[in-house]
Amino acid sequence: MRAVAQKNSQLGIQTMHWMFGGFLGLLDFTLWILLYYTLSKLSGSYNHISVSSLLLPPAILITLIGLVRGYRYDTDFASLQYASEHLIACLGSFPVSAFFLYVVASFGSGANSSRAILLVNLILFGFFSLLIRRFFWFSTLRRRGKSKFLVVADRKLGAIFHADYLKSGQYQTVQFCSIVNSQECPDFDGKNSEAALLSLLENENISQLSGVIIAARLAELGRTLIQKMLAIHFGGIPVYSMENFYSEYWNRMPLELVGPEWVIEANLNLVKNSVSSMAKRFSDLLIAVTLIILLSPLMLFVAVLIVVTDGAPVIYAQQRIGIHQIPFTLYKFRTMSVGSDRGDPYTRSTDERVSSLGSILRRTRLDELPQLWNVLRGDMSFIGPRAEWFKLVETYEREIPHYHLRHLVRPGITGWAQVKYPYGTSVGDAIQKLSYDLYYIRNFSFKLDAAVLLKTVYVVCFGKGR
Repeated sequence: MRAVAQKNSQLGIQTMHWMFGGFLGLLDFTLWILLYYTLSKLSGSYNHISVSSLLLPPAILITLIGLVRGYRYDTDFASLQYASEHLIACLGSFPVSAFFLYVVASFGSGANSSRAILLVNLILFGFFSLLIRRFFWFSTLRRRGKSKFLVVADRKLGAIFHADYLKSGQYQTVQFCSIVNSQECPDFDGKNSEAALLSLLENENISQLSGVIIAARLAELGRTLIQKMLAIHFGGIPVYSMENFYSEYWNRMPLELVGPEWVIEANLNLVKNSVSSMAKRFSDLLIAVTLIILLSPLMLFVAVLIVVTDGAPVIYAQQRIGIHQIPFTLYKFRTMSVGSDRGDPYTRSTDERVSSLGSILRRTRLDELPQLWNVLRGDMSFIGPRAEWFKLVETYEREIPHYHLRHLVRPGITGWAQVKYPYGTSVGDAIQKLSYDLYYIRNFSFKLDAAVLLKTVYVVCFGKGR
């Protein structure tokens, strides 16, 4: 009877999630129609309304928003990552909608609907549809906060997960269940045998769980327990490996799971896929040439300011470590006194070596504009791990296992670690940033690159640059 009740409860939760997605999709469609009609009426007779202009764009929008999990009940709609993906989906639908609307659907016909109104409608739709999702998120935060994860932990990985959970800000609570007796994690509830854990899984109302996390070596789990985990997973409650949970919820890679075989087993498209690498390099070249042309007056102005306020030289050059651990010379606008690199290798928040102008250039990231030349030369990419000073790399290589893996790709002007973790001033910070760099290398996509660019804009706008 308990198994039947749990199954019915799981079906009820799944039905609720489907209904939520359907309701949100219907709401998006209605929002599009209302905005389109309103803009059309305000423009007088400027816009020609057709059936295709009413149906094609929202169909494409709903499809793209669905790809970024915009209709999932468990999506974190309050996160900056989702906001960036949502807006990318909305803006990215414009060329697709325009193609189908003005080339396919309107082929051989008379008047077309306005492209300007289509673009404005997409921008307004993106803004209001995101507000709706954020309102839903905050209005249900208390109820979702009552849900919890069940963590099946061993002594080593359980302690690591416990420490990372305490630092993560994860809003759901967790219940730790150790398969061995552990003193490292005071939150463990004393379940210290496979039999006790199986009993808990049978008697606990698992349909109320957000998921089960296996923070343990699979070799330490018995066959019966693994079969139970599979039954729970295919019964509708997600069961996460430690790596999958870190990737989905914390957007980084647990370094404790990285071994010599990781590079072979991981699907590193950017490393092994020549098409992805060539496409990224081509986009780097195209953007670098465009920005050098457009921003050359600004760079000249910054150079003049440096000479006037602090004298020459204007450019600071330093040897950094690039792809495949090949050294290269990185160029930046000088923001510190000459010879300051012979002191502390880190720039502190109140560093007296930084000039007044240099402080502004660092906050706005204008000091990094000369790195466009590095991108053009092929030393760097726009997005990738931070290019570190060779002296720091020597230290990190000695003290951080697998640090060399970040050199599988070109370093970037900005990157996932740079927008997800504050400026580092210690080996401990370098370890944390490496976990984000490895997440980027493993999960590279142009969508992730677009999210990094939007996050970079956020970091610059709110003065978080260093």
